Amino acid sequence: MPDRTRPMRMDAKLARLLCARLCHDLGGAVGTLAGTLEMVGEGDAEMLGLARETAAGLRQRLRLYAAAWGGAAPEADAATLAALLEASPASPRVQFRLDHLAPGGLLPAALVPLVLNAALLGAEALPRGGTVAVMGSAAEGLVVCPEGRGAAWPPGLLALLGGGDLAAALEEGPRRLLAPLLAGLAAEAGWRLALAQGPGDALPPLLLTPA
Repeated sequence: MPDRTRPMRMDAKLARLLCARLCHDLGGAVGTLAGTLEMVGEGDAEMLGLARETAAGLRQRLRLYAAAWGGAAPEADAATLAALLEASPASPRVQFRLDHLAPGGLLPAALVPLVLNAALLGAEALPRGGTVAVMGSAAEGLVVCPEGRGAAWPPGLLALLGGGDLAAALEEGPRRLLAPLLAGLAAEAGWRLALAQGPGDALPPLLLTPA
């Protein structure tokens, strides 16, 4: 029987290597910009303040992407991951709650990208804003619960969980990359994705469980 997880592992590795290169190349430019702005003399204080704020925001977002996509994140606790997610493009429209994630301990480095991408995918399920709660542990599995008006999982995720082809999901383009990327990362880590049964009309939580 052919190994259907192999293309998923390859695609996940390719995406992570590409993003690691982007984080490396762009990170140097942002650091240089921030350092230059710190040395600027007299000028428009308001504009300089805005430029510094923008540079700091870009630097924080690159740290998030480096941890989520760069493949070299260290082990981390819930507070560290929550701080990284504050730089998400969905913030502050979407809030992230990780206070019930790996309580009292650190999440293994191999699972840090899995948690961050699952949380970012949860944010994509909230077009009108809301809250993404991530809870669980490396031993028992993870649960991702988006809550907000109009909450709906991206069609690409539903297609993949229904047995859809990864190559077809990748054809959706970079704006819809998170679902196939998360599926690839889960397969690479030996974890499974599934949707739980939510109460009534509530959006079902996303479950990530070790094989």
